Amino acid sequence: MTRGRVLKPDEETRLLRNATPAIQDVVLYALNTGSRIGEIFSLRWQNVDLDRGLINVFSPKTQKTRVVPINSEVRRILDFWALGQKNEFVFYNQKTGEPFVDLDAGLRNACREAKIEGVTWHTLRHTFASRLLERGADIMTVKELLGHSTVTVTMRYTHSNLTSKVAAVGKLAGTATILLHPAPKCSSSNLQCSKLAANSQNTIELKTEEWVSG
Repeated sequence: MTRGRVLKPDEETRLLRNATPAIQDVVLYALNTGSRIGEIFSLRWQNVDLDRGLINVFSPKTQKTRVVPINSEVRRILDFWALGQKNEFVFYNQKTGEPFVDLDAGLRNACREAKIEGVTWHTLRHTFASRLLERGADIMTVKELLGHSTVTVTMRYTHSNLTSKVAAVGKLAGTATILLHPAPKCSSSNLQCSKLAANSQNTIELKTEEWVSG
């Protein structure tokens, strides 16, 4: 099942190692812009503002345009493709000079060689959104970058961040907890009880500034 699939960092490395140079660039572009494959195929140089570091992404699916910032990885890719520019399209078949119309076979071949399953071009868009959320981007920013009409659509991308959610909630533990019962009394021979008592004492001695910092 590919819906909701996110590319793991080690899978990304293996995929890139087994992909052709053109597939490598399109994969990295998708991972760093969240663009749909149709948006990548239709991207024209007139929509790229290298001076301001912005891309005006036109979506054939929604018939709308959104602005996506250019990061260092995307800049490197664009600079390379600008050197051999043969037409108005950013990405094109370097043998024919014609714009790409289908790179599914190239992605499948790279995945097969890398022993990766369940990855499609949309997986890269999903990965882009998930990584942004993992790094603390707010849901409305992700919505705008993806070009979604409502935040409800963007919420579909939040389910893949369970690990981040667990880690975030875990950070709350022990930062502002006051023990409401005394530490247990233990005999010297009961090591497990002694450890519990020690932990309880540490909680009681929580610094005042930690309690009021929120």
